[in-house]
Amino acid sequence: MKRFQMLGRAGALTALTLSLAACVPPRTPDAGPRAWQDEVIYFAMTDRFANGNPANDNGPNRNAGDRADRTNPLAWHGGDFAGLKAKIEEGYFKRMGFTAIWVSPVVLQVPAINTGSGPNQGKPFAGYHGYWAEDFKKVDPHFGTLDEYKALIDTAHKNGLKIIQDIVVNHAGYDATLTKTNPEWFNTPADCAASSNKTTDCDLAGLPDFKQSLPAVTAYLNDFVRYWRDTTGIDGLRIDTMKHVPDAYWKQFFAAGGAGDPAKVWSVGEVFDGNPSYLARFMDDLGSPSVFDFALYFAMKDHLTGAGGNLDRVADVFAQDGAYRDPTRLTTFVDNHDVRRFVSEVTERGGSAAQAAERLDLALSTMYFSRGTPSVWQGTEYAQSGKGDPYDYPLGQGNREDMDFIKLAGSTLDERLGALASARATYRALTRGAQQELWRPNGGAPVLAYRRVMSGVTGQAGQPVVFVVNGGDTPVDLSTLSGGGIPLLGTFAGTALTEVTGKAHTLSVSGGKLVGSVPARSVLAVTAPAGAGASGTVNPGLPEVAALSVKAGDSAAQLSWTPSTDPKVSGYRIYVKQGAGAERLVNFAPIARDQGSFLVRGLTNDASTTFRVVTVDASGAESRGSAVSATPSSKNTVKVTFTVDARSQGNGPIELRRFDTGQQLELSMTQTGRGLWKTEVELPLFREIKFKFGNDGPGAKNSGYEGPGQGDRVYVAGTNGNAYSGTYDFIDKPVPAATIEGKVTGAGQPLGGALVEATTADPSLNYALTFSDGTYTLFAPAGTHTLKASAGGYLDATRSATAPQTGADLNLSRDTRTKYTIDGNLSDWTAPKVTVQSPNPGVFGADNNWLSLRADSDAQYLYLAYTYRVAGNSAILYLDTGAGGAAQADSFEAWRRAATFSGGVNGVDAFVARYENQTAQLRRVASATSTPEVNAADYFQASSGTLPEQTVELAIPWTALGLSGAPAGGVKVMGGIFGGDGYGAGDIIPDAGSTPAGANTIGTDGEQRRATFTAPVTVP
Repeated sequence: MKRFQMLGRAGALTALTLSLAACVPPRTPDAGPRAWQDEVIYFAMTDRFANGNPANDNGPNRNAGDRADRTNPLAWHGGDFAGLKAKIEEGYFKRMGFTAIWVSPVVLQVPAINTGSGPNQGKPFAGYHGYWAEDFKKVDPHFGTLDEYKALIDTAHKNGLKIIQDIVVNHAGYDATLTKTNPEWFNTPADCAASSNKTTDCDLAGLPDFKQSLPAVTAYLNDFVRYWRDTTGIDGLRIDTMKHVPDAYWKQFFAAGGAGDPAKVWSVGEVFDGNPSYLARFMDDLGSPSVFDFALYFAMKDHLTGAGGNLDRVADVFAQDGAYRDPTRLTTFVDNHDVRRFVSEVTERGGSAAQAAERLDLALSTMYFSRGTPSVWQGTEYAQSGKGDPYDYPLGQGNREDMDFIKLAGSTLDERLGALASARATYRALTRGAQQELWRPNGGAPVLAYRRVMSGVTGQAGQPVVFVVNGGDTPVDLSTLSGGGIPLLGTFAGTALTEVTGKAHTLSVSGGKLVGSVPARSVLAVTAPAGAGASGTVNPGLPEVAALSVKAGDSAAQLSWTPSTDPKVSGYRIYVKQGAGAERLVNFAPIARDQGSFLVRGLTNDASTTFRVVTVDASGAESRGSAVSATPSSKNTVKVTFTVDARSQGNGPIELRRFDTGQQLELSMTQTGRGLWKTEVELPLFREIKFKFGNDGPGAKNSGYEGPGQGDRVYVAGTNGNAYSGTYDFIDKPVPAATIEGKVTGAGQPLGGALVEATTADPSLNYALTFSDGTYTLFAPAGTHTLKASAGGYLDATRSATAPQTGADLNLSRDTRTKYTIDGNLSDWTAPKVTVQSPNPGVFGADNNWLSLRADSDAQYLYLAYTYRVAGNSAILYLDTGAGGAAQADSFEAWRRAATFSGGVNGVDAFVARYENQTAQLRRVASATSTPEVNAADYFQASSGTLPEQTVELAIPWTALGLSGAPAGGVKVMGGIFGGDGYGAGDIIPDAGSTPAGANTIGTDGEQRRATFTAPVTVP
């Protein structure tokens, strides 16, 4: 319960504001402007924050998509400048210690578009977020007027708050007017295809991508930014999609006198990438004052959200701070509007709501006590949940839900944020000090410790701060750590410690070490007057390291030496000097005495680098050191072998999917045995690779990704024998030693693709898909389990099995609700709703000729039956189930054909494709390119005949097409005999010669025999 909960809410807010104000040092006007390292940023998405003026809820009211609809998570919800202004005047931000507000883009948005898929399909999808600009110099009326925006900024300044405006220079909104008045300003698909840098020259999600290399575009975008900078008095810019804009634009943007001149306005760029060296380039080479620290975000997301997290990976991020000239300029965050909220990451990993709030406190505390400027996403103050982009989730489940200020009454996180901000304002080391590692787990207890130290500042403000993170689910007694505590190495002069946020604690100094207990899922930060320190003092009696060598990699180097046996040596420190720069200390806490290697990361490529390794005695004094030099380079690569045991995935095609580049890279793998997959990849040496294995096959669980609720896999290229191996789905969770094996049949026939789950274990991990012969391998904890097998068109079956076990077979009974017997015999198709005859051969000849098509439907199924002759080609049947769909098949990722759909066809939503006499594939059309395959066990199919004569029969549940039932307008059907990828058809149905006839056509040979479908048959 909150300590002031008995007060009325208004009185409580006043009391808290006064209590925090009393402990935050006042900022006087003569102190000069605050540096951005001293700020604490609150991110408010204006439309979803507070509605201060309901009169503007419908904005320009151009159409239904402009009107507010709070039942639609993709519509406008009514938040505006007036709501933000009122909260500033109320003291909402100040009481939590925030000094700056980042507001989402304010410019006029394009009209809403139609939501093409997902749980909100068919609803208007509006630019409520602000990233779809129509006019770059007009305020969107949903937010208010220009004068109201200026009033908001003026009010913020009067209350000591800065305003950061979100801007976009990468793209305009869908179908924006600029694309018609200045079409040459935008990259085309041809530009994208021809580009060697698709990150900058290709569109994102189909948004019109500016061609910044054109002087007119550069001038337009610069003028837009200058307008807002100079007209409104904003203090900073948050720059969206920064890495998708060419380097040349940023160099002129941040140059003296440029639109983003740091002397006139501060900026923080969104560079969605987890590589510190890549992030550093935007600050140190291109001139951005700051970028968001995605490297730290990824580490906290993966390793602070559950007890199975590895805090060594968090430490690895901080260990790369040498990549930045000044890491205190980074802007840090635990989540934002583009990713799953932190508390949902915790609950996805099995944590309770209470644990999620505690872990959010843990992550926020780690962020506030670490280098960089913290930024906090709205709703964090009451642990708001959110599974991801609301496009993919129904109302109430997305990560951009409306603020619910009532929920603050049940939260203490708002108070905690105020205490954290107060600590940063009190102890200068937390904003400007060096951050030096004192302790990391190294595979042991989940404890991480750092010190923040500041020189040249006297009194309390200059005191060092030591913070300790316990990422586990049980308290940790620091005296049980190796060595009896965390060595403080002269950090404090005394033994009396103060927790900087006022938390109760038992920490103390004993024998120069930090001891005491750190509660589960928590952070403690203590301070005392500064000690003498413990680095830089020379002990001439110490021996030097022997056999020192170095191997340079990409932004990293591996140092090796012979561990010392001299009793005077207690460990090693490493110093680095790159080019003409100053020498810097890599590790304050000495490396263990028996360790003979160290990977230095965060180096600048192509810069001659000198490494000095010193031995350290028990008091922290050092030898003079031995030196060695090397030059890191991205050209230093290594071939790495990845293997995965994916027997649980049946026939699914396994891929390796990398995430460390800021976008998913899909790398194919080769099957080397039953369920075993392998690939070799040339990778930059010593690059940290983050990845998961994926299953693109039909019926793949967990959206095709392994490890639900678990972090990414991590591998440093060139280590562990240049190889990585794993078991599918088991990343943070241990692999069960036992397996259950058996076979699944349906009506006596093997069921490839059926799903077998251990319902008494964890069905998200302990499951299996069957191979084509119906066999399966299920990894399960030892003991007795209840198994459930399921497949579309069959009744579920269960049985008991004890791991380990073989022969655990299951037989499924046919679901007899189908109108036709799906066996390849069409004699029972006596009166279907649709029948088309097409006996005349097409341009490919008599052996590539579609002959007949029958179609029918009922409340549960769409039925299709067709006959054709085929030799060396494919039969494809396209389905239009409603609004939307693809207008062409030219870009499909699978079964790409020269086919166009228009006129009486809304677009293709699904298709059935079959080469010669192979198994047919049913695929959904998710976009102009994405055509995921439907699990073969989720529908019935049968075929008969000897090549070239073929008969195919299918019963497809409406659910397999993404529908809840038969569509009101029926299903439009058309098909043909097609050539290979990129080519058209030799015969189509219906056509001019079929009965009934259709107006569909086949193009000339010069047109690659393009099939144009405008007149399908409709199955009512």
